[in-house]
Amino acid sequence: MIRAVALALRIGAGAALGLAVIVAGREIWRNHEGWAVDALGWAAALYAAQVAMLALGWQWLGEGTWPGRARRVWLRAFVHGWVARYLPGPPTGPAGKYLALRDAGAGAPVIAALLWVEQVLQLAASIAVPAALAVPAYGLEWWWAAAGGLTAAAGLALGGARPGLVRRVSGRFGPREERSGVVVAAGPAVLGFAAMSAAALLAGLAFHVAAVVVSPWPLSHWEEGVAVFALASLAGYVTPFAPSGAGVRESVIVALLGGQLGAATALTVAVVARATAVLVDAALAAGYFGAGRIGRGVARRASAATLSNRRA
Repeated sequence: MIRAVALALRIGAGAALGLAVIVAGREIWRNHEGWAVDALGWAAALYAAQVAMLALGWQWLGEGTWPGRARRVWLRAFVHGWVARYLPGPPTGPAGKYLALRDAGAGAPVIAALLWVEQVLQLAASIAVPAALAVPAYGLEWWWAAAGGLTAAAGLALGGARPGLVRRVSGRFGPREERSGVVVAAGPAVLGFAAMSAAALLAGLAFHVAAVVVSPWPLSHWEEGVAVFALASLAGYVTPFAPSGAGVRESVIVALLGGQLGAATALTVAVVARATAVLVDAALAAGYFGAGRIGRGVARRASAATLSNRRA
């Protein structure tokens, strides 16, 4: 029975994805002449800035959990997690970071504390950004959403990242005879939350620019554009088994913008924004792994040359 349900979900998801691509492709073909395609470069730049802010926040959290490590340790773990999140299944992003950090010599309690605090703060930031923009985007009558969202975000961040809880959670992963946990320093945790909030804002601005380029969405409505994308990203973030929120995020965008732009145009916006993000991710990953390959090649040649000189 479970296998039948899983198969039906896979077939349904595949059919929905195929239909979405067909509808969006038709809209793109009909309307692309009016696009300022070069302006999509700004969306790509904003999205790349978002990735950089997330990497910086991850490094700050890492230094507050396992100090004294080289910056390349945190960059390598971040890139592996960022790429792995596209894989289907359980949360693959944290799994990629876990494997990279274990390879660097980190203990299970350290990794558990770091990943726990990162996920808690990222979820809190994903709630805080749309809550902060609720009133500017939709008017004073939405004050209750802003107050409720900001309160929830603050409660999640302060409660989920408090030292006692983090120590108990991470201690579960230590040796059975020790069970000693690890905490994340308060200063790096605050900096990490700030970086994640800035990243959520940058991602929303990237989406807003893409929407302006490919649809009649007005440039002046940036607060609403950011809020829509933040809510859609939050939905994708909390949905299990959706690689990078694929499908979930786009469905929420269509639901929120379809009334103003039409379902087909809203779907086009969602698909173009996703395609821009995927291309930027691919370019950044290729640059990182390509630079690493070149660096290893140079090191090998330098080592061979040194050995040859010594023999001579």
